[in-house]
Amino acid sequence: MKTLTDLCKKDSLNIEGTVIKMNKTKILILGGSSYIGRYLFNALGKDRAIPTYYKNPINNGIYFDSLSMDLAQILKELNSVSHAVILLNDTNFETSAQNIEKSNALNIDSLKLIVNCLNHHNITPIFCSSDYVFDGIKGNYTEEDPVNPIITYGKQKVEIEKFIQKTCDKYIIVRFSKVYGSEEGDGTLFTNWLEEITSNKKISCAYDQIFSPVYIDDVTTAIIELIDNDCNGIFHISGNVAFSRLDLLEILLKHFRGKSQIKTEVVRCSIHDFPFIEKRPLNISMKSDKLIKTTKIQLHDINTICKKIVFDHFKK
Repeated sequence: MKTLTDLCKKDSLNIEGTVIKMNKTKILILGGSSYIGRYLFNALGKDRAIPTYYKNPINNGIYFDSLSMDLAQILKELNSVSHAVILLNDTNFETSAQNIEKSNALNIDSLKLIVNCLNHHNITPIFCSSDYVFDGIKGNYTEEDPVNPIITYGKQKVEIEKFIQKTCDKYIIVRFSKVYGSEEGDGTLFTNWLEEITSNKKISCAYDQIFSPVYIDDVTTAIIELIDNDCNGIFHISGNVAFSRLDLLEILLKHFRGKSQIKTEVVRCSIHDFPFIEKRPLNISMKSDKLIKTTKIQLHDINTICKKIVFDHFKK
């Protein structure tokens, strides 16, 4: 395992005993072993990014437990960090609602300490928020729409958003819609369905929950562009088209039918038919116009990615 000193040797030059600090150019990824964190670290590279991990060790990573460790102990040896991407949180909506006190300790209390520490070290926080900050009544939300979460996870995200806006002069808040990938076995939306389709399992799919899923490569590109363009404020990182879950499943099935006979039974249902602890919002679709205008990013098309997923599956 690399030490902090090893990771930071490139952050300074020693000339005749005098240490000269380099410009702040590195990105700290808090939660670098997460799905998004791993992709972001791969996109940035080890010369530009420093990831942290907790349960799952990663190459070139630093161990950090936000519930028991002080981030300042890490930052004191990192001399060239300009931004810190905050991906630390319990993303399981059910466990967040089951034990709110425990969930708040990670999703609120520890993150406030982290934001204060970053602020003290003049490091711009990039807080990764969610489309669940909205109540799902109207859909097609923009960054200017008022937040009104109805589940615990969304309420936690809003509390940190407001804390950052109150505490920091410079910040980036990115609200993700559902992030999906295209690598079989990655545990995301379409690849999970692919496993169920190939196993001929019955799939219960909601027709009434609507959102704007975004491809993982677009997520990493957007974050990097926001950093490189020295942006400030709130940005929605989402697809720019709203779909129901059933719509999305049908897109994948369309491409699968072109390759093989399907025996999977699809059961059309409401999102409220599932036994969740908290009632889920219905239409949390978001608009990413601000992101596109600011970064000039070109978002991937869901139909194209579904076609790729199915093609790659049958190519094996």
